[in-house]
Formats: sequence, structure tokens, C-alpha cells
Amino acid sequence: MIMTDKMIYIHIPFCDSKCFYCNFCSSIYSEKIKEKYFLKLVEEIKLNKNKNANISSIYIGGGTPSSIDQKYIKKIIKQINENFNVLKNAEITIEVNPCSISENKFLQYKKLGINRISFGVQSLNNKCLKIIGRTHTKKQAINAIKLAKKCGFSNINTDVLIGIPNQNYYKLKNTIKRLIKLKVQHISCYMLINEKGTKLTNIINNKKVKIISEDKCVKYYNNIFKYLKKYGYNRYEISNFAKKNYECKHNIGYWQLKEYYGFGLSAHSYVDGSRYANTCNIQEYLNNEFGYNKEKLSCLEKVEEMIMLSLRTVYGVDVKALNGLGYDVINEKKYEIDFLVKNKFITYENDTIKICEDKFGVTNQIILKLLP
Repeated sequence: MIMTDKMIYIHIPFCDSKCFYCNFCSSIYSEKIKEKYFLKLVEEIKLNKNKNANISSIYIGGGTPSSIDQKYIKKIIKQINENFNVLKNAEITIEVNPCSISENKFLQYKKLGINRISFGVQSLNNKCLKIIGRTHTKKQAINAIKLAKKCGFSNINTDVLIGIPNQNYYKLKNTIKRLIKLKVQHISCYMLINEKGTKLTNIINNKKVKIISEDKCVKYYNNIFKYLKKYGYNRYEISNFAKKNYECKHNIGYWQLKEYYGFGLSAHSYVDGSRYANTCNIQEYLNNEFGYNKEKLSCLEKVEEMIMLSLRTVYGVDVKALNGLGYDVINEKKYEIDFLVKNKFITYENDTIKICEDKFGVTNQIILKLLP
């Protein structure tokens, strides 16, 4: 039987508190609900057992995985190992918050084979943290990163938000500067999106804080890109910067259309060319609602996804791969490609289309020109 390389995503929907900007499928639940949830999560993993799938990466996200007792993480890792073929060099990431982590948890994670920590830092400015409803402080975040390093983790990511209300470039740069000093290997910089229905959007609508314009956010982003590059953090995707050999394998897998299993509330899967998703309703999930809306991707859909995802990265999109799916982008979009190359928006070399380094700010507009 042919062994295939796949990934696994585990969704932990539990938090100690809800951040003001968050619209993810997460909330505050009782311990009884948590116990039931992990029983169902184990059940779902067993139902999808496939010892012929080589698992190259596991990502435990949320929610706040570090907010739950490590016994639950141990249970899930055990089930994955029993039901799938986890490669010895697999990247195993867990998301943590600075105020819900401890030395004991880090050591337990290490023992379980977790080898990558992703911190939800967002900012190292206490005023900015308060505006977005984060419960940790600058000091807690710094100490938590130091603790992870002390416990032997040498692959650490920190998430940073650009566009926090009342944030200025000085505050943003100071956060990045301190993270560089802490020698984290990976930094993700995301533009803050004011999602409908969140507490932050209500605060903004009531004009209690000053929102930052999109143009200013793009300017901040471009400056941070140059600053990180100066210190050896290479951008390999719009929002992701890493030291050499510390790019996130799991995220790269998504952008390269690698297949993956998604387990847990609201998790999505892409297996055997089909996509399907779990319910976002926790009671439905606890009643065995595993996977629905299963659909086989057509060649056209694969083409669209390949272009949209691959062009977000510095690796670009493989023209031969598009040809294999029946889309001759070079001939069908000859005028658009000539225009984009001439005006230095993209390069086309060695059967690969890439967005130019200084044009990532207009990635969406470029993608629209190349879609079928």
C-alpha cells in the first residue's frame, strides 16, 4: 500500500477569557463540557484511523490549548500516535497564551514530543494589550518566552497584531525589537481585522478608541518587513517571517495544498481530494456530528486554490502543476502576465510565477488577474 504524507489539525475551543477581536470558534466552558469534548475528540480520531498516512505535522490550535489540563493534550497525542503513522521528524506545534502556561506544562509538552511553541503575544505594549482584551502583560509574555527556552524549546513562534487601535509604529517596532532580542525563531505579523459582532468592533463603533487606517497599517507592515529582513527573518508568506530552516512546515503544507485531517469543533479536513468540515455548534459536535458538506474538489477549484494559496508565498505558483489541472495560465492570461511582469508586480522564471518582494501588499489584486 502507498504511504502518503498528510497533516493533522486539532481544535481546542476552550479559553479562559474571550479577546475583544476574536470571532474564532472558541468560548468559556465548564469542566464537564471539556471532559465530554475530549471523549468525542478521541472518538473522531479513531473513526479516521489510517496507519498508512505518514503524518508530517500536527498543529494543536484554538481557542487556547494551554488553558486546559495537560492530561487532555496527552490523551490526544496518544490517540494520534495509535491511529496514524507519525513521522519521527514530524513538526508538532501547540498554541499557548503567556498567562496560561507553566514550567510543568512546558516540560509535559516536551515529554509528549511537542517541539514547536506558538505564543499569542499580539503586542508587548500593555495599553495595546488592554484595548484588545488580552489578559497577559508585557512582562508575562517575555517571561513565558524565556521559560519556554529554559525548558528546551528551540522552535518558538510569536504572533503579533498590526493595526491595534491607538497603536503607532513606535509601539509596534518596540514589540518586534524585543522579540528579536529574545531570539525567537519565527514571527507572524497579522493585520487586525475588525470582525462583525466582536466586542472590539462595538468599541470602535462607539468611538471609544481610534482606528488605524488601512494605508497606515500597510505602511507599518512594509516597514516591519524591512526591519525583520535586516535581522535575518525571511518572509516566506505574507504574514510569516522566520530564521533559516524555521519556517512552519504545517502552514507551508496548507499553502501547497497538502492533505490534512481536522479534528474537533469547527475543524476542516482535506483528504483524498475532498473537503469537509465539522459543526461549529458544540452540542451538535458532542452528539457525533463529525464531518459534513463533503465535496470533491473539481480541477477548476484546485486551480483557484493553488493560485490563491501559492502566490501568498515566496515560492510562487508552479505553472506546470496548473497545466496538469487543465489551466494554461501563460496563454490564457498572456496580456495580464505581460502587464504584471513589465510593471514588476510578478516574475515568471523556471515555470514559476512569483510576486515581487515589494508587491505583497497588493497580493489579492494580482491573484484576481490570474484566476481563470
